[in-house]
Amino acid sequence: MEFSKDKVFSKTITSLLDLPSNSFVLPFYLTGSPTNKTPKIRGRISRLVKPITDILGRHNYPDSINSILAEAMVVTSCLSTTFKLDGVITLQAKGHGPLKTLFCDVSSDGHMRAYATLDAQTLKKMPRSKDTTLPRLMGNGYMAFTIESNGPNQRYQGIVDLSGETVSDAVISWFKNSEQVHTKFITMTEKQNGLWIAATLMVQKIAEEGGSENRLLTDEIDIWREANILAQSVATEELLNPKLELQTLLFRLFHELGVYILPPRHIIDVCRCSKDKVETILRSINKDELQALVDENGDLVVDCEFCKKRRIFSADLKTH
Repeated sequence: MEFSKDKVFSKTITSLLDLPSNSFVLPFYLTGSPTNKTPKIRGRISRLVKPITDILGRHNYPDSINSILAEAMVVTSCLSTTFKLDGVITLQAKGHGPLKTLFCDVSSDGHMRAYATLDAQTLKKMPRSKDTTLPRLMGNGYMAFTIESNGPNQRYQGIVDLSGETVSDAVISWFKNSEQVHTKFITMTEKQNGLWIAATLMVQKIAEEGGSENRLLTDEIDIWREANILAQSVATEELLNPKLELQTLLFRLFHELGVYILPPRHIIDVCRCSKDKVETILRSINKDELQALVDENGDLVVDCEFCKKRRIFSADLKTH
């Protein structure tokens, strides 16, 4: 990614990246009234600049793909704080359009990584359009959500069809079909002066014990509807403004519904690849198959799809 060499512009870029409200997920809950204490609505708000800009900067995707991947990253970051999780949550979409794969995962430590695979030639031949929806770029396909907790046999996966227009639509469908809870996402992405900004606001009805979204009390329905209306009132210039503190925005939106803010989870760009992991994978491959993978120099070259780090091994698996 190329940035302006202008000193004033560079200083502005640095200040935006360093702002404290642009690198974390902020959990909160709503009680329905400033005098109440019992949570009725679970919420998450996040605005990410530096980790998303850094990750997209390592790839050479068109902006139409960057926008969708940025949305996937900020949404997955929110999901990583929604479940009681000591592990990793993964969002992965597969389609038959020019955008073949969309992948992002975030650990309970806030370590995020992401990539996309695409048919560049098919994408290039597509007529220019402002339509960057999932149906146009991915076609028919599915989105899978995988929750992997540390420990044996701690894996859960849910799958939904790519029937919505956005990543957020697919996530909402997943919650509706699998978790049976009311969920709403307001997600926006934008490229500002060479920086990618992605933000999302999530509100979710807290399910009663043994309850479902179809068994809400009248007052709960009223609170949920009001929370939805207030969430959808957020303006683009608010949610995507790197200088507006997220705490300030939450109180601006929800002060009438009793908003309580919890400690944030910081999101950082960290790849989990390592020399040892790559070597373990290579050693698991049959020797004859391994020989077919060597390059013209007799080396095994492995590029990480996430961080783009290249590791070179000799045919006997010794690193160069």
